[in-house]
Amino acid sequence: MTDNIIKQNNTKTSSKSIIIETIMFFTYAFFAVNWIAGSTLTPQIMEHFHLEGFASATLISNAITIAKIIGNFMAAAVLNRLLLKKSIALGSLLIVLGSVVAIFAPSYTVFIIGRFIMGFGGALYVVYLSPIVIKYFSPETRPTVNALNSVAYNVGSIIALVIVGPVIAWLQTWQYSMGFFAAISGILFILWMIVGEDVEIEKKENSDELENNYTLVDAMKEKINWLLPLSYSGLLTFYLVLLNIFPISGFAVIDAKSLSTLTAIGGVIGTIIAIALSKKYHKRLPVIRVCGLLMSLSGLIMFKATNGVVASIAALAIGIFMFTPMTSLVMIPQELPNMTPSKLTQVMGLFWAISYIIETTLYFIIGNIIDLKGYGAGLNLALIASLTFFLGSFLLPETGKNKN
Repeated sequence: MTDNIIKQNNTKTSSKSIIIETIMFFTYAFFAVNWIAGSTLTPQIMEHFHLEGFASATLISNAITIAKIIGNFMAAAVLNRLLLKKSIALGSLLIVLGSVVAIFAPSYTVFIIGRFIMGFGGALYVVYLSPIVIKYFSPETRPTVNALNSVAYNVGSIIALVIVGPVIAWLQTWQYSMGFFAAISGILFILWMIVGEDVEIEKKENSDELENNYTLVDAMKEKINWLLPLSYSGLLTFYLVLLNIFPISGFAVIDAKSLSTLTAIGGVIGTIIAIALSKKYHKRLPVIRVCGLLMSLSGLIMFKATNGVVASIAALAIGIFMFTPMTSLVMIPQELPNMTPSKLTQVMGLFWAISYIIETTLYFIIGNIIDLKGYGAGLNLALIASLTFFLGSFLLPETGKNKN
């Protein structure tokens, strides 16, 4: 197997670089807006398609999740065939096309297909953020741009939680509301077609044999590649439940949407803390362990709080403790012995695939629990699942080193 790489340039950051990054950033952010809008509109969508059980409605989010699993594996092959501009355009177009199919769906099955198409586009799109950074930003600027890209989805979550409600109240129907956000994605697609450029793909020569021969099967044989997604999957499930189910649960001392917004804001703060912390502290497991435990405890406090101020502080803390340790988690596979770029690609591909498979399963179980026992039981199950992050810190290897 021969690796392909993006031919880099060292051009200084220009106004065009900023324009392209802005389009990329908001395209993925509004992918998040479209996803969360669909979840927020779940009651209207269920009524339109004559659905009665909440478990059936969770297929809306799970369709996107399954599409992301497939799309993450196919992104490299698409890039090699279409080059960068057309690959990004395809991802952007599929986000819009999937929304349009869902809006005009004559049946729930077609609606799910539309959400699948949108999820596949988003999965392609997120992979292509990295080559854009390499192409258009100087080495000194890239860490900042990468940090911004890492919170694009979270920014989309904040946008969704703030404006989806007013848009629904303004446009009345779920079709018009989803169409509004699809139109914004369509504008961003057109802007990319105007300013986007292709980047030449070339083969990497003199590749190391081990790097070239490490396959997905090899990755599945290593224990660490199972421990990583098992640890992360509970946090991922908890995060998606807070964004998609908690706002419509009515299970909060104050407006649940406000609490979800605070969690998303806390995620942005946590990302900033993670960037600063990584420059001062180089151990991985203590950060994961402490933040994982405090995240779950903050979730328990938010669910049980009878005071709005306490619930609000807890919601903000959830986001902070959820995103602060993410840098530590993703650094572990990078710091493993004999790690190569090709090997790391296989490891992270398996990481995301297993994480989303577990999350999809847990999310569907939570939907069934809600049907049987109510929202409270489903949210408690999500909270219990979040403990996998804390427990995983006792099983994962410590790859960080003390700073000399």
